[in-house]
Amino acid sequence: MENKKKENKLGAKSLRRGRPTKEKAKLSTSINLKLTEKDYNTIKEKAEKLGMKATQYTREMVLKGNIKSRFTLEELDLMRKLSGMANNLNQIAKQANKYGLPNTAMEVIVITSQIKKLLDDR
Repeated sequence: MENKKKENKLGAKSLRRGRPTKEKAKLSTSINLKLTEKDYNTIKEKAEKLGMKATQYTREMVLKGNIKSRFTLEELDLMRKLSGMANNLNQIAKQANKYGLPNTAMEVIVITSQIKKLLDDR
């Protein structure tokens, strides 16, 4: 077998097919930073709250000056609960339109009190 590159119909040498590889800038240079144990622990705690490593947190803070925080598990749980309650409230509103407001008034009061309690617990 000959070791030649394949040529397409137009005579051009064929390249790799598919999506081109994304070039990532490699982290090759470092800056040494001395911290007190207290300062390091503070940075580590802040990074953990955001779900990051301490070095990643520090790099973002140095380069951008701030970090866009992700939702915590507690906040995600709160949003899920509020979404479910909003769904229930919509179903009650539909029921009130169908069967009349007096029949569903107590259900509305219960749902709104649950929402208020949930928001006050924060």
